[in-house]
Amino acid sequence: MKNYIYLFFLTIFLLTGCDNQKKAETNAASSTSKNQEAQTENNAVNKNINNEFKSQSSILVSNSYLFHTEPELLPHKKLIKHQKIQGLTEKTINYNAQGYVQNYDLEGLYGEINYDTAKYIYGMKDVRNNYDVSFDDSKNIIGMKDDNGDIVAINEFDEQGHLVETTLSNFADNNIVFNSKIIYNGDLVEQVLYNAYIKSDERTKLPVLVREKDIVYNTNNQLEKTITRTYKLSAKGNVIINDKNEQELESTETCTYFAYNENNDWTKAVCETVGEGSSKIDLTRTIEYL
Repeated sequence: MKNYIYLFFLTIFLLTGCDNQKKAETNAASSTSKNQEAQTENNAVNKNINNEFKSQSSILVSNSYLFHTEPELLPHKKLIKHQKIQGLTEKTINYNAQGYVQNYDLEGLYGEINYDTAKYIYGMKDVRNNYDVSFDDSKNIIGMKDDNGDIVAINEFDEQGHLVETTLSNFADNNIVFNSKIIYNGDLVEQVLYNAYIKSDERTKLPVLVREKDIVYNTNNQLEKTITRTYKLSAKGNVIINDKNEQELESTETCTYFAYNENNDWTKAVCETVGEGSSKIDLTRTIEYL
């Protein structure tokens, strides 16, 4: 099953008959002109419908990926059934017939979403939580509640339908609130801003994470590089400003993607981290398509 469904319309105009009279020639020319105008108009309408469908389909698939995993794993043009990312650890993700995330194992963190029963299972191997999911008509996740009816996840969307913000609160019995904001350039994810804080009461928030990720594409809109910056925080949770009046970095991770397959998806990457916890990791991505 392809990520984009292409609609082709073929209109054939056959002009038959011949008349030596000038009036008949004029009528034939007029008829041909009208048919050509109608064909041009129909093609324009069909192209607009096709573009709108492709864009909306791509947005819905992207929303599912962006809620569950990182933008690096988005498909370029064809729906994915299964993908595995191997490095120091292993990540596996499976998708349903619409290309939405169905279940995953991310370094021991397991998740499963049932779109029919509106249930979400998440946790470790032996300890997992169940949540009730609220969907919109396109199966976008609007939010989730735990067994007590408390909201643990809220998603927000822009006018084009893109997922632009996710907030996880007390998700998986964690007292840390995670927030991510997604910035787009057209339909492409350009930057993701991550923040996390501990909320002791309604007025007091102690930031524990400030991070930003830039996504860079090549001229073919293939993922080429990601740059992730994590900032140093003071004991009060403020980003530390150094003597150059710059935000001080805790670490910077740069990942370079290459070895694109026939569907223009990357299959290899190298991620280098400088700063605290410096490292270099080689990644291999194996993909099975729908």
